[in-house]
Amino acid sequence: MPKLTLHGTAISPYTRRVIMTLYEMGVEDFVHIPVSPLTGGTKTPDFIKMQPFARIPVLEDNGSIIYESRTLMRYVADKYMDQGPNLLGDTLMERALVNQWIDIEGHTFSPPVMILVYERVFKSHLHKRPCDEERWKDGREKLSRVLDIYEKHLEGRDYLVGNSFSLADLTHLPFTELLPAAGAFDLIESRPNVCRWWARISSRNAWKRTQQVEPYEF
Repeated sequence: MPKLTLHGTAISPYTRRVIMTLYEMGVEDFVHIPVSPLTGGTKTPDFIKMQPFARIPVLEDNGSIIYESRTLMRYVADKYMDQGPNLLGDTLMERALVNQWIDIEGHTFSPPVMILVYERVFKSHLHKRPCDEERWKDGREKLSRVLDIYEKHLEGRDYLVGNSFSLADLTHLPFTELLPAAGAFDLIESRPNVCRWWARISSRNAWKRTQQVEPYEF
């Protein structure tokens, strides 16, 4: 069987999301090509043929090409369900709830995190420009309100959905990892239920392995 080929630098939180899913599902023999938008790798004719929007990651599987990181993690979790844990939910309702929390992460949780990370991390490291403190504060306030809801939801729960780790939890790892560098990890630490949940999901071996593929230098 042809190996999966994953295109995208592991510095990208989006690529990290897919790599962790592969590791969780016990997929070890995939090919990883670390394409980076920072060096023009997503603008080449060959890459544009695969991904006309010029974004990473991209997954090749037996001649077919798919992209968008949350789509890819669902695909990998479904394709390899027979050899790994069920990350999609055990029942129809659980599957719906997993997808619900993936959508919440994408539309509600990650946008303010991205503001914080851009202003305090990428803006200074990549663009050598000062942080817009008002924008950073606005992102912090928005994330704080979101995390208040998470804190209430996680009362008495180990995971966002059901009794086991799922894609609902996994999808939060890549951006939350950047909060310390963005000067906002106290928003996690100050909420006992969220902090406990984060400690549990970030201690998974697949996540530790993912972080070592291409460690951050900030």
